[in-house]
Amino acid sequence: MTNTKIGNRLQRIKGQLEGLREGIDRNDSCDAVIPQFLAVKGALDAAFATYMEDAIKQCSTKDKGQIEKLIKILIKK
Repeated sequence: MTNTKIGNRLQRIKGQLEGLREGIDRNDSCDAVIPQFLAVKGALDAAFATYMEDAIKQCSTKDKGQIEKLIKILIKK
């Protein structure tokens, strides 16, 4: 799995979240804060998709039971 790739994405998200928190603490206008929320959401969705792609590939080659567990986790969402 590309842990470095995911780790880098999560570090960027961490920075985005900190900027978002600071903007909220400063009472920045909603037209400044809302795009930051959307950027964080998009970045997290992209990191999740990358992780899931790698996880599915890895699970499918190792253990078929893992795929079933993964599906159950995703369906509970």
